[in-house]
Amino acid sequence: MRPGRFIPSMFHRRLLLLFAGCTGAALVLAGQTARLTLVQGERLRSEAESRMVRHSWIPTTRGRIFDRHGRILAIDRPGYDLAVEYPVLTGQWAQRQAERQARIDYADRWEEMSADERTEAIERRRRYFDRHVEAMWQEMSAQCQVDRAELQARIDAVVARISRMQEHITDVRRQREIRELMDSGRVLDDQALEEIERRVSAPIAELSAAHVLITDTTDEIAFRFLRLMEQRVPVPSRLADEPQYVPRFPGLEVIDATDRAYPLDSVSVEVDRRTLPRLIRKEETSNLAIDGIAWHVLGRVRVGPTREDEQARKALIDSDPEFARRVLTEAGTDRGRYFDKDLVGVGGVEGAREAKLRGLRGLRTIHLDTGLVEQLDPVPGDDVFLTLDAMLQARVRAAMDPEVGLAQVQPWHANESLPIGTPLHGAAVVLDIDRAEILALVSTPHVPREGFPQGPETDRFMAIHAPYVNRAISKPYPPGSIAKALVLCGAVTQGVHNLDTGIVCTGHLLPDQPAMFRCWIYKHYNGLTHSPTGEPLFAPEALQRSCNIYFYTLGQRLGARGIAQVYHSFGVGKAFDLGIGPEWPGKVGRIGSNDSDGSDLGTSDAILMGIGQGPVTWTPLHAADAYATLARAGYRIRPRLIADDASEAVDLGLDRRAVNEAMEGLSLSVNHQNGTGHHLTYTDEGVTRREPIFNVPGVEIWGKTGTATAPDLRLDPDGNGPLPEQVVLSGDHSWFVVLVGPAGEGPRYAIAVIMEYAGSGGRVSGPIVNQIIWALRHEGYL
Repeated sequence: MRPGRFIPSMFHRRLLLLFAGCTGAALVLAGQTARLTLVQGERLRSEAESRMVRHSWIPTTRGRIFDRHGRILAIDRPGYDLAVEYPVLTGQWAQRQAERQARIDYADRWEEMSADERTEAIERRRRYFDRHVEAMWQEMSAQCQVDRAELQARIDAVVARISRMQEHITDVRRQREIRELMDSGRVLDDQALEEIERRVSAPIAELSAAHVLITDTTDEIAFRFLRLMEQRVPVPSRLADEPQYVPRFPGLEVIDATDRAYPLDSVSVEVDRRTLPRLIRKEETSNLAIDGIAWHVLGRVRVGPTREDEQARKALIDSDPEFARRVLTEAGTDRGRYFDKDLVGVGGVEGAREAKLRGLRGLRTIHLDTGLVEQLDPVPGDDVFLTLDAMLQARVRAAMDPEVGLAQVQPWHANESLPIGTPLHGAAVVLDIDRAEILALVSTPHVPREGFPQGPETDRFMAIHAPYVNRAISKPYPPGSIAKALVLCGAVTQGVHNLDTGIVCTGHLLPDQPAMFRCWIYKHYNGLTHSPTGEPLFAPEALQRSCNIYFYTLGQRLGARGIAQVYHSFGVGKAFDLGIGPEWPGKVGRIGSNDSDGSDLGTSDAILMGIGQGPVTWTPLHAADAYATLARAGYRIRPRLIADDASEAVDLGLDRRAVNEAMEGLSLSVNHQNGTGHHLTYTDEGVTRREPIFNVPGVEIWGKTGTATAPDLRLDPDGNGPLPEQVVLSGDHSWFVVLVGPAGEGPRYAIAVIMEYAGSGGRVSGPIVNQIIWALRHEGYL
């Protein structure tokens, strides 16, 4: 070896390699540290901090719904359930905690311990955790006043039920897998069976979910347990410098089980049977139990949101900055977002006002490192005030209940399509004229809160009568003769008719075609006319007698576009936007046509529309609104049902003399003995009798009957087409619309009633309107 020259030995070479390896590893660790610190530092820091913070939601309440007098129509009935996770019920939680704690306590020599030593260490800790869980049961038993044995019976029942469910689902899965395997042609050997068993034995969700043990606890108990749930207690540890914590009440959940109550859903109404038509009159009053008095208006709630509910709320937040500002936390969390068991509005006010009625949960935040508690209090949902009068609504519902007798086929109806005693269904509207406020909005048949029983009879009933449809605002009807007063005002206003020039009723409009466009009196009374001496009819008398020829003529003169304009001016074709769900806006023109200006109509259509027939439909609310407009001398105010909704009066510019003569004709129609809405005619003990329809003293009435030809209602008997459709209902819809007020004080209220396939407007709907006027009297409006 040459002096001064260093020749590395094998040892030194290995030392250099080791140093290089350590340096490389250090560089890798440094790089990872830099990445975690610089690149992901913020995210990881947030995650670490989040583990030191516990959030819990504080329940809120849904807004209330009131009627015009402050009566509560809908309100949350608070309720809370106590549920515990399944692993706690079975002891699995205690076992897992014991195993975990044993490993922590003996971390310094766990690997050296024998199997028996490990088992003994776990068992000691298992006894501790069993006592910990038992303390929770004792606390729940004492606080909720449930006997400990009863609580244990409930626990055992849940465990047995879920075990049976797991076994059943596993068996169903196994049979399905075996069947599919055999259908595929594969061999069912031991290996295949093992694979199947592994797949089918997957635990069901219920094995980890919380299950209710105690229902309907008080607010005080629920909130007490909510606070206790936040507490964590230290676990005794062999290594005291490393304490472990577990929840004081493991697996406990306080579930918001709030229910929605409708305090006036069922009421008792006094019916004065002395005011009924003579054939069903009794010298007595009786109480009638009325259910679901405002079901179609209020709607209902269901448990659990749909995807559509969640999407609608998100869309509202995205489109309405003010709403978003109110409901979102600083972190962007929606305090009103849907949880699985939340109540969600369906139909009526509940559905249409869901976003406003829905409250905002509170948020309680605990910083585990400092003990600091921050709380954002819950905000209840907005209350909704209706213009509806709940007790007037109940009385109107009573008048339309078949049990009273007016809403079932009676001998004086002369209904040739339905047997005597058949229940009749329809709708009624009561509107305050000056305020355009809806006081009653009734649709029958009513819907019970608990729903209808299942079965073929119910299915047929649903198909024929569609009880869930709000007939007052959502179903299209031909107006019939109640539209004649509007057509008169429109024809004069448009300059196609002179009130000083009468029209002769010849029985049929076209001189050489006596089978077309006939007057109702000509059709039903062997060629009679309203001008037997050849004298012309003038507007008031034409309305009084409901002469078709007079109004056919006005329709012919107006033409398609002119009469379309008349109906549109009175609101046909535009929804009222009441805020209680779907509405039929009314339509001028054939169903399915996009034209609304009459361009798709012909002269024959215009003639028919002159008497409220042909291609025109509206709703009872349209009818009440139109007559209220006449009572205001041509000023239209959009009706409202929500108290804080409002609209401006719009002057339709109607000819004032035409309005006055229309009002005179409506007065004659119900007050003159020759008026179509004046009396009932019937045979009693072989004697033909007459009886006034209206018998409320001290009031003044203007009104018009309507007997509107209705399309046959057909039903597929087997629901799938092979058998021909059956006609299940046919005939005419019965209309009666009136204006009423204290004698000498002018009209105060508009009332519109329709009864489906019931026949004559005066004979059927007239007595119901009379009872509604009595209802207004009983509730202090007249």
